[in-house]
Amino acid sequence: MAINSFEDFIKIGEATKIRELINTLNEATIAYDEGHPIITDEEWDEMYFELSELEKETNLVFPESPVRTIYFKNVSELNKVVHDHPMLSLDKTKDLKSISNFLSTTSRWIGMCKMDGLTCSLTYLNGVLSKAETRGNGIEGEDITHNARVIKNIPPTIYKSGKVVIDGEIICTYDNFEPFKTQYANPRNFAAGSIRLLNSEECFNRHLSFVAWDLIEGYKEIKTLSEKLTFLISLGFETVPWRVQTDNILKLKPIVDFLKNQAKEKSYPIDGLVFKYDNIQEYEAQGKTDHHFKGGLAYKFYDDTYASKLKYIDWTMGRTGVLTPVAVFEPVDIEGTIVERASLHNYSIMKETLGDCAYVGEPVKIIKANMIIPQIVEAGPKHDYSYIITHGGVLAHDELEYCPICNGPIIIKEENGIKRVYCDNPDCTGKSINYLDHFVGKKGLDIVGLSKATLQKLIDWGWVSTVSDLFKLKNYKDEWVKQPGFGEISVTKILEAIQMSCKCTTSQYICALGIPNIGKTASKALEEKFKTYKNFRKAIDEKSEELYKIDGIGDILLSNLLNFDYKEFDDIFDKYITEINQNQTLNNNLPLPLKNNIFVITGKLKLYKNRDSLKTFIEQYGGKVASSISSKTNYLINNDTNSTTAKNKTAKEKNIPIISEQEFQEMIKTKLETYKNF
Repeated sequence: MAINSFEDFIKIGEATKIRELINTLNEATIAYDEGHPIITDEEWDEMYFELSELEKETNLVFPESPVRTIYFKNVSELNKVVHDHPMLSLDKTKDLKSISNFLSTTSRWIGMCKMDGLTCSLTYLNGVLSKAETRGNGIEGEDITHNARVIKNIPPTIYKSGKVVIDGEIICTYDNFEPFKTQYANPRNFAAGSIRLLNSEECFNRHLSFVAWDLIEGYKEIKTLSEKLTFLISLGFETVPWRVQTDNILKLKPIVDFLKNQAKEKSYPIDGLVFKYDNIQEYEAQGKTDHHFKGGLAYKFYDDTYASKLKYIDWTMGRTGVLTPVAVFEPVDIEGTIVERASLHNYSIMKETLGDCAYVGEPVKIIKANMIIPQIVEAGPKHDYSYIITHGGVLAHDELEYCPICNGPIIIKEENGIKRVYCDNPDCTGKSINYLDHFVGKKGLDIVGLSKATLQKLIDWGWVSTVSDLFKLKNYKDEWVKQPGFGEISVTKILEAIQMSCKCTTSQYICALGIPNIGKTASKALEEKFKTYKNFRKAIDEKSEELYKIDGIGDILLSNLLNFDYKEFDDIFDKYITEINQNQTLNNNLPLPLKNNIFVITGKLKLYKNRDSLKTFIEQYGGKVASSISSKTNYLINNDTNSTTAKNKTAKEKNIPIISEQEFQEMIKTKLETYKNF
């Protein structure tokens, strides 16, 4: 049945069925990963394939679907694009009375959260995302399609045919902003910068979201904005919190409070609310100026300020040794939460906010930015050192000369106009725990079982003080298994995980080193350029010109690479690491066993954690993984070799072998008879 309208789709009920399958599959996957499966593998496969077929039939793929695959793309620059509809703003006010006067001219209006991010417009052609662009000046913006495709909550396809245009906001929730808050001033700046990245994988790792607030094109019979938002939800979009009001404007304040609470619950950054005529015809009849539409009005609210007094400056440390100042002040109650600490982000912001001589008892004004993050917005009056001492004042902190954690030397570095304080002691205890946590974490060697809490215990017991000590932990096994909270099984698993981590790719090892700002993307670029860790180190030592020719490695990253201390990691590499690189041989005589072989993966996996894990394994041994079957495909990996799914049918039609995971591993074993560690 062709689906040409929203009514047709609702009539056959496929949206509800797809949602049920997605929820069941995702719930079952979590239960399986936690060790208590709630359905059999056969039941999971059956529902998975049913979902896959439904998605193909209806052309509807919800963002959280387990069938969805994300592909990454790099661009050389962001192209300018002219909008096919004016992306104007709204007139603004800080006065609720002005909002009341505006709404008194209509009998039906809608209130919505005003998202604090970057306005973006999405275009779908015949159900497929084809274009994404920033608002820019309202007439011309930037093409960010490559990044929109990797934002998890943007559906790659929708069931609506023809052209569909959706306006909304690219945001970073406060929850997702948490790991980046010491580097960026606020979620809005972070989102605006992240969506403009040229590397879509790096954008993907920033965990941005798209929140829709209007359907510009692709509707006919819809009469109100609230119906548009309901329709967008049915398409799989996340929409702004909203409420419709049909009574008089006396109920304005409760709706303001309701929308604020909705934003808080969803961790949305907002800087106000938007009020519009709900009736589309009535809204459009108001017209527009060159700057804004007249059918709506934005209410800009500012966070209430709370007075307190500064007590002292605390310092926290990251893995690279950067010391972040934190203001500690007399406790204040902000909307039911006791607040007494606020990050000052870095040395420059601390000086700008508190002045050169912050003193005990200095008056400060605090806001809870967007009701989430405590922030000092005002301090003073500011005085110099002599005035404070003369009047019996006490400095909240002395000018730093030593690390407050290890009492070692500190240095102040200025980067891009921002000054930061670093501990210059390589053996600082505050630095080591964060450094070790990075090395064993998901961005490093991903050693399962070595949590930060476990690492701290290993440090406290005197077994670990450097990264190289991790590879000697087997010497403490007998004593370790006797420690509270551990035992034979858990310790053995950790030691096995450490041993398994010794076999890693070049890029994984480089990323694990913790070189400032050298993450997965830069590490992969280095691996692609130099192939092996030894070649990479040679290039560093020789300051090779090849280092200056790598896309994405600018002056700052290059400086970080050249000034990093590799001594310990070179020793670890020589003693413990077995390097696996898809462009090298496993030994001097055996070529990569999967070279020139193309695989397609489908169905539920049993022997590998997920498809990415199997894909990585195949690529490490020279093979390639494609998303669809073609005449160049060598194998289809599917545990259900008798399945009647589209990929199985296509493989059989093209005489492409269909093999299970077990058969795949047996094939590898045959080709790797001399590879003892398989």
